[in-house]
Amino acid sequence: MKVGEIVTRVKAAIDELRQNGTALLSESEDEQNLSQIIVDKIGYALQYVIENAPLEKLDSSLFESPTSEELATFSIADDLKGTVTLPTDVLRIIEARLSSWSHFPVPEAATSQIYQMQQDKYARGSWDRPVNILTFEGGEKKLEMYCAKTAEDKLILTFIRQPKLDIPADDDHEVPVPSQLDAALVYQVAGLTMIAFREELATSLFAIAKRYLDPDGVKSEE
Repeated sequence: MKVGEIVTRVKAAIDELRQNGTALLSESEDEQNLSQIIVDKIGYALQYVIENAPLEKLDSSLFESPTSEELATFSIADDLKGTVTLPTDVLRIIEARLSSWSHFPVPEAATSQIYQMQQDKYARGSWDRPVNILTFEGGEKKLEMYCAKTAEDKLILTFIRQPKLDIPADDDHEVPVPSQLDAALVYQVAGLTMIAFREELATSLFAIAKRYLDPDGVKSEE
């Protein structure tokens, strides 16, 4: 999806919800400012949409596996707990499991009660009921995996990197938004844009964006 198309559709989305007779911007100079504000919000909106979209709406072209250098941080301790330091720009984990696991659990936060349970060897996860914990330590993002079946277990990891927030104001610049999420992106950008102008309208736009992220919500634009 190109920047120029996003800007046009965002303006149309704002116009749809504006009250009749209330011009948001009238001067050509202000119109240029609005376009720049929209472009400035695209990266933030894209990050939000990719992070919160249902898995089935994401394009596999966004998925990556760790490089050999990044994979070198993976280790299995004597208690069979696996640990890997994640790249600093990881936005979303798609799959994280050890080779002995039959499925991959959604990572839990280190602030959760589940993490406290991992300190008890009788209550912690195991290869047949695995648990992933996402932790932050010394500025590093790590994934703790409870637990391997053997010390020879391998790491299987797929993630999405954080998109660039600095989007050039070039109409032909391609923004890597998944095809099923273009409407969600448009309304999220519109909501972020309208925060500076009209809070009530921004709330309505965010609500529409959320509908497009709901797997049981809007399937496609009419």
